[in-house]
Formats: sequence, C-alpha cells, structure tokens
Amino acid sequence: MSTFAWSENYSVHVQQFDAQHQKLFAIINELADAMRVGKGEDVIRDVVAQLAVYTRAHFLQEEVAMRQTGYPEFAAHQAQHTALMADVEKYKSDLDEGRKPNIIAVLNFLQQWLVNHIQKSDKKYSDHMNAHGVS
Repeated sequence: MSTFAWSENYSVHVQQFDAQHQKLFAIINELADAMRVGKGEDVIRDVVAQLAVYTRAHFLQEEVAMRQTGYPEFAAHQAQHTALMADVEKYKSDLDEGRKPNIIAVLNFLQQWLVNHIQKSDKKYSDHMNAHGVS
C-alpha cells in the first residue's frame, strides 16, 4: 500500500506528464514502503539512482514541450528543475561515496518537492499546453 498516493488533484491535464508524475510517485513510494518495513537503508541508493535518471528524462520532456509551445515561464520553470536535479544528484553522490543521508529527511524532501512543484509550477503550464495542442 502506497503512502504517497497520486490523485486527480495532481493532474496537469497533459497525459504524458501525468503518467510521468505517477511514475515519480511510484519511485518515491518504493522508499516509503521499504521504510515501513525497516528496509529503507537497503533501497535508498537504488531509489535515488532511479529518481535521478527518471527525473532528468521527465524534466527534459517537459522543457522540450515548453520550448516548442513558447511557454512564457520557461526560464523560471527550468531553474526549478535545475535546483531539484542538483539536490537529487547531491543525495546520489553522497550515497555513492558511502555517506548515508537521513532517510526520513530525504523522503520528506522528495514528497514535499514533488507535490509543491506539481501543484504550484506544473499546473501553471496546463492551460498553455492544452491551448497549444499538448494534452
């Protein structure tokens, strides 16, 4: 049972990006589910690595769509993507070098960032994308 559940409230009304956001929820839930049974340390490195790869691909696809449709807030949105990737890459490099972050703090950060980014930033592009034929 996932603790971090996707709901229609998170929809940006772009099918491809909603599906990708759901995958991000699923990756984060892998960590939450493992923590629930005392296995968080066993999976955190793999989860953060998955998240780094998948998030980078997702952000690239969003940014391509924003450029193609002339999204007016592209630069600000891209800066948010860059900041999140820097945080995820920092967690990844810490784990790769044997430094163990506070797993609860990592999970809370990831959940809060994803929810806030979708709710406050991604939803802003919804109408723009739909108006330019991206749905």
